[in-house]
Amino acid sequence: MLAGIESEVPLARHEIVDKVRAWGVPLDEETADAVRLVASELITNAVVHGAGPITVTLSSRSDRLVIDVLDGDPSVPRTGCACAQADDENGRGLALVRLLSARCAWEPADPGKRVWAEMTLPMGVEAMSAAADSRGLSAIWAKHTDGAEPDSLTLAVG
Repeated sequence: MLAGIESEVPLARHEIVDKVRAWGVPLDEETADAVRLVASELITNAVVHGAGPITVTLSSRSDRLVIDVLDGDPSVPRTGCACAQADDENGRGLALVRLLSARCAWEPADPGKRVWAEMTLPMGVEAMSAAADSRGLSAIWAKHTDGAEPDSLTLAVG
C-alpha cells in the first residue's frame, strides 16, 4: 500500500517492470527503461491532470504489453507546448509515450477517460507458452476532488 503521492510513481513503474519479468518476458535494460518511462508518464499525467480514482491495468498478450490508465476527468489529454525548452521538465510526456509505444490512444470512459499505450516486447520461452493466459496488474489510486494529495495506491496482482 502506498500513500498515493506523486513521489511514489517510481515505485509503481518499477513494480510494472518486475511483474512483466515475473511473467517470463526477457526484458533487456533498454526495453525495461522504455516500459518504466511510458508507465511513469501515463500514471503521472493521471495523478497531476486527472481526477480520482485512478486505475492502472497492465496486461500482456503475445508479444505486446498494454499499460492502461483510467481516471475520472473527461478532459482530452493534451500534448505539451511545442515551444518547450531543452531544460523544461514538463510538456513532453505524451510525445514520449507515442515515440516509445507501438500504439497509443485515449478514449472516453464514464465518467472520465482511459489513456493507454501498447508496447512490443521480446518473447521468452515461458511467455510464449503462457501467451494465451489473461494476466494483469491493477492499481487504484484514489485522488481527492478537492485537490488534496491522494490517500493511497493499492496494487493487486492477478
